[in-house]
Amino acid sequence: MPKSGDLDYEELTALLEERGKEIIEKFGEAATLGVSNSDLLSILADVKAYWKDTYRPALASLACEAVGGQPKMSAGVSLMVTLAAAGIGIHDDIIDNSSNKHFRMTILGLYNRDYALLAGDLLIVKGLTTVQELLSRNRQLDKLKDVIETYQHFLIEVCEAEFNEISCRKNLDTELENYLGILWKSTADTEACTRLGAIIGGGSQSEIQALGEIGRRLGFMSRLADDLKDSLNIEGSLPHRLEYESIPLPILFAAKSSKNKFSEIRLVLEKSSIDPSDVRKLLECCFDTEAFSYVHAIAKDNVIEAKKQLRLLKRCRARTVLKLMIQKSLVEVMSLPG
Repeated sequence: MPKSGDLDYEELTALLEERGKEIIEKFGEAATLGVSNSDLLSILADVKAYWKDTYRPALASLACEAVGGQPKMSAGVSLMVTLAAAGIGIHDDIIDNSSNKHFRMTILGLYNRDYALLAGDLLIVKGLTTVQELLSRNRQLDKLKDVIETYQHFLIEVCEAEFNEISCRKNLDTELENYLGILWKSTADTEACTRLGAIIGGGSQSEIQALGEIGRRLGFMSRLADDLKDSLNIEGSLPHRLEYESIPLPILFAAKSSKNKFSEIRLVLEKSSIDPSDVRKLLECCFDTEAFSYVHAIAKDNVIEAKKQLRLLKRCRARTVLKLMIQKSLVEVMSLPG
């Protein structure tokens, strides 16, 4: 099994889960603090039941450690981003009209649009109020300005990404570079995690910048993998995505390859419903145009840039773990299709 130092991929997964476990435990308490409405509490309980993301808090913890800080110092900012990310995820489901995702009912599917919207709003606001309390308690007010600015920038970028993605629905005229820019903006959350971890850990400006870019590029790899999975219809979600979301990168690339492919794909998009034969047609277009190889090449370049930033950091255990995370992200992209 691939390793980096004395850590393999299975051990990496266990380490990330362990790093993020404390934040997941605090998530439910922070989300419901001060809430008395029974219906809203019920919704937040459902959010807590499915929100098990340890990746973001683990990133913040590793970034903090990489600049010489104690991993637990990042708990406040980890909780902040975790709350916000949960809220943004609910909003994303509303925009995409997703009542079911990853084989589970979303908050939108379980309740309704108005309730889901308000729950998402609450979680995003709670992110900011939580970090103010935690930073004040830990007497880190000197870092509060940088933390809040990073949080604000992250929210703005994600909002802009969502806003721009709306124009990509069924739009084969979307330029590849524009779409890649949207993917890049949408990963502001993972940059926020590593940047905030480095800030709290007392990192230098060059360390904060390097770790911020590493976080961004790890998030970008995840989005590339998602677009590959959706193009392959692994979860059966491609018809829904083509109706309500952006066109996945491989299919968009295939449409740009020739007028014939553009016409074939457009005919599928114009149908009132997409059946399995249409999905096969789109997949054939991707293979015919080497669209998957195009995405693989982008992923390889992205990893090269991430490793350049990694070399700017001092050698330590956290840097070794981040290196393995970068390597694993490439393996996951390159295995699709596989």
